[in-house]
Amino acid sequence: MTSVTTLQYLSKQGNHEPSAMHAWAVVIAQTLEHAGINSQALFRLAGVEYKQAVNPYMRIPTEKMNRLFELSVEATGNPSFGLSMVEFIHPTTFHALGYSLFASSTLEDFFERLVRFFRIASDNCRHHIEEDQTTYKLRIELLVPNLSYETQDGWTATLVKFTRAIYRPGFNPLYVSLARPAPSVEDQRKYQRYFRCPVEFNAKEWAVHYDKNEVNVQLPGANSELALINDKVVMDYLAQLEKSDLVTLVRSHIIKLLPSGNCSKEFIAAKLNMSPRNLQRKLDLQQTSYQDLLDQTRKDLAKKYIESEHTSISEITYLLGFSDTSNFSRAFKRWLNCTPTQYRSQILH
Repeated sequence: MTSVTTLQYLSKQGNHEPSAMHAWAVVIAQTLEHAGINSQALFRLAGVEYKQAVNPYMRIPTEKMNRLFELSVEATGNPSFGLSMVEFIHPTTFHALGYSLFASSTLEDFFERLVRFFRIASDNCRHHIEEDQTTYKLRIELLVPNLSYETQDGWTATLVKFTRAIYRPGFNPLYVSLARPAPSVEDQRKYQRYFRCPVEFNAKEWAVHYDKNEVNVQLPGANSELALINDKVVMDYLAQLEKSDLVTLVRSHIIKLLPSGNCSKEFIAAKLNMSPRNLQRKLDLQQTSYQDLLDQTRKDLAKKYIESEHTSISEITYLLGFSDTSNFSRAFKRWLNCTPTQYRSQILH
């Protein structure tokens, strides 16, 4: 299996049930071994082949992941196992998405990336951004009814770990809402110590709440070029993982074809072996259109390119497939109510 690429392997898997990438199992194994538990024996009990679980091209069905967590809690006697495993989670745990997240320009950019691309890590949940005048909320919607509490604990702890790493170590959410039963009073203290903010259990929704003033601060490790490169890797992975995800496929083709200037609906439809009319009909079912995807992709890429002071406006014009800089500037002003030069000045100063 090591002789094939991720995309080649995923393309062989075809349709799949709800699953998570192999890295979650790797983290579970590390947490178990740290606690003195034989992880390979426990994996066998869960019906997960250890060698496959640590294969970077493998995805593990939700049902087996839930069983793995259940046995891990039982073997360690640790009800907050999900919190414990965050020690072994790193940016590389989440494939190219981890690099993109750590290269994000702001926390808002970080969260928007999760909204778009979290399916590479797991398709058990979906992220939503909701905000009011003072609060910025990342809400996580469960897409399967039986997701383990350990998954919820582990991912929430990972969010907080990553935002502290890329912003500042003392950064805390305003509060955390967990849609899971409250653990013992003793274990609740572990959550309070880790999150360093109020934690609500038995909540109506799973969410992390932030101070809105914090999410648009420029991050010290921002690198738009690195983020963009890894975003493309993620999109290719997702396109292969879910062949039926037409939106991801179309966006992936748009990104590849923009610099050539040959990025018409007709050309991309031909790439997908369908007529332009059939392509639009299928996009209508997903409540979007080719033009919407083209505009949104150009907007997203434009922001990333402009955040890099090493890429000239004329070069960005070419990369986005515009005929000249005046056309690009008009489009950019329509998207963000300022010119590319004004936006770069705001971001870099």
